[in-house]
Order: sequence, then C-alpha cells, then structure tokens
Amino acid sequence: MLDTYSMEIVTNDTTPCGRCGKLPAVIHCDGCQVALCVECRTFDLWGYGCGHVDTKAFCCNCFQDPAVNPYSGFPNE
Repeated sequence: MLDTYSMEIVTNDTTPCGRCGKLPAVIHCDGCQVALCVECRTFDLWGYGCGHVDTKAFCCNCFQDPAVNPYSGFPNE
C-alpha cells in the first residue's frame, strides 16, 4: 500500500512541472512526488471512517495505478 503524504503545495513560480515543463508547478503528486502544473494534476477523493475525505493530487501515471491509487476505478481494465 502507498505511504500517505499530506498534499504538498508548491509555493514559488520557478518550479517547472515535472511532466510537461510548464511554469509554474502548483502541487506535488501524492504518489511519486513529482511537481505538477494545473493541467497535469488530477484530483481524487479518498473517503474513510465516518464521513472523512482526503483530497489527493496525482500525475496521470499514479492516478491510473491501482497500487498507488486504489480508488482510481481501474480505468485501464
């Protein structure tokens, strides 16, 4: 199972997106920790407990990988 990280926001305008190279990256992927721009990030909601939901940000690869994102719905199957 994936180690959980708290969502890490990029707080500068000089970090490029690790997928497309555009400036600025705004968040790190919760799976592989690569910096992502607004166009390359994908959000997902992980619910657990009694009404608790965490927002996760993923790159396209981690979003579709059930080992990283078990709530992805397995879009490749």
